[in-house]
Amino acid sequence: MERVVLGYDGSPASDAALEWAAFRARSEQTEVTVILVTNMFSSDRKEADRVLDAAARRWHSLVPGIPANVTRVDGLMPATLTKAARDADLLVLGVHPGFRMRTILNGWAPLRMAARSRIPTALVPAEWSASDEPVTVGVDDDDSSTTALLFAAETAVRLRVPLRVIHSWLMGSPEGGGHSAVRLSPHQVAAEHERILAAAVARVRERYPDVVVSAELVRDNPTSALTRAAERSSTIVIGTHGRGIVAGGFLGSIGLDLVGALRRPICVVPGARPSM
Repeated sequence: MERVVLGYDGSPASDAALEWAAFRARSEQTEVTVILVTNMFSSDRKEADRVLDAAARRWHSLVPGIPANVTRVDGLMPATLTKAARDADLLVLGVHPGFRMRTILNGWAPLRMAARSRIPTALVPAEWSASDEPVTVGVDDDDSSTTALLFAAETAVRLRVPLRVIHSWLMGSPEGGGHSAVRLSPHQVAAEHERILAAAVARVRERYPDVVVSAELVRDNPTSALTRAAERSSTIVIGTHGRGIVAGGFLGSIGLDLVGALRRPICVVPGARPSM
């Protein structure tokens, strides 16, 4: 059973997050906790109870067969919500498109929380609506994006949509230096990246044989590749090593470029922790 924690405050963005979580949970066993974080010294308890009651009624109307634990927790953001979600399988937050790095939860930055989280975090824009377009995930040159790849496949199962696996590449510098440098042709480089993409698709099909999977090899930077794919996607999945955002194997600003700019949910998935 998947355990989901959803940060909620009654805003349009948190309503969208609740609806996305309900849409994802409709066909699978899910244990959902909807949390409103309040400040015990300054919050209006009656208003908080009203907000939570509205959330409970909305959830029941969307998925009447799946109960949700709707609760208020006193504390400060983001530590209180992070602690509440530490044993969950998925954290869901709402975001306002056009206001990058800002969240509905007391103005805190959701991307920073997602990048540091030890569990997958879904960032759902306020304008979200259900779609039958594929889930899109970027894959790396190595195995570092395997966790994100499999999470994307699971999400495709839960949303009842296909999966699109994207691998983007650009010509690098010749290997070695000076006169001995090995100059690979674009055809040779593309063939190697085709192999990487095919291996990722095979991994999904082995684990999720019923998922419809398509593959796209794109000669471009990852931000452009995922941005173009977003308009024909229901959800975008990117990975993180816990030190920053990674998508399709590219460190740096891709998360900053995508969150708040796209009108699609973005799931940020941490890589597998090394065994001790």
